[in-house]
Amino acid sequence: MSRAVAEVDLTAIAHNLNLIKAKSNAQVLAVVKADAYGHGLIPVAKAAVAAGAHWLGTALLEEGIALRAAGVKAPLICWLTPLGEDLKTAIKNNIDLSVSSMELLEEIIDAGRAANIVPRIHLEVDTGMTRGGVRNDWAEFVAEIAKAVKDNGVEVVGLWSHFARADEPDQSFNQQQLDTFHKRLAILISQGINPQFVHIANSAAALTNKDSYKNIVRWGIGLYGLSPDVNTLGSSGTLNLKPAMKLKAKLHLVKEVEAGAQVGYGGTATVSANTKIGVVT
Repeated sequence: MSRAVAEVDLTAIAHNLNLIKAKSNAQVLAVVKADAYGHGLIPVAKAAVAAGAHWLGTALLEEGIALRAAGVKAPLICWLTPLGEDLKTAIKNNIDLSVSSMELLEEIIDAGRAANIVPRIHLEVDTGMTRGGVRNDWAEFVAEIAKAVKDNGVEVVGLWSHFARADEPDQSFNQQQLDTFHKRLAILISQGINPQFVHIANSAAALTNKDSYKNIVRWGIGLYGLSPDVNTLGSSGTLNLKPAMKLKAKLHLVKEVEAGAQVGYGGTATVSANTKIGVVT
């Protein structure tokens, strides 16, 4: 065994995927961004799809393109796309793109024309996370989207947003976000655009708030068997989640230390009783 090993149990990935499928009639989007939260992009994505994930989600285009190169054909959305990215390759690989600015929309339209393919897009609306998404000029943005659709520049297949406080017991802010989301959807529909897919629920909301399910739930940290918040939602065991990763390493040294001994740089910890400690390689 090497000095440190991360073991990933793909049957746990399947278990966690099936747990959320059983809770909701919505399609499940398995979030595999950041190398599947460090669990391994390709094997986790394949395990999730084999277990019944309808969608995959990544942050970066290169992750989505890597999935396609590995033969993963499931519907796929990438949502973190700075200007100047290789959008043409993404579009040619049948990757849905998230749009939250006019500048990005224009680049996507140009890339689609270069590829001779109508790009599939999901519009991101900022309902209170104050991160990605269109916030204050939604009506103007939608008017431009409607024009692009009419000109066959894009196909709007989704509308989405993200909760800021889904793991908190007080659901009032989440309800505010939902209300805003519904209003933004109504404006979109009033312009003749009725997206097939509507999604706002993250892992915490998927576990606690059925009103947020819509027709896709995004299963992120829960896919890997971890509670979104141990203090407010309970432990993985309480939620019937199975952690998929184990970290293993060899011990370099085991020794006894006396009560009151300070451990580590700056004496970060002080042991309250005679204690056995191990130094991990």
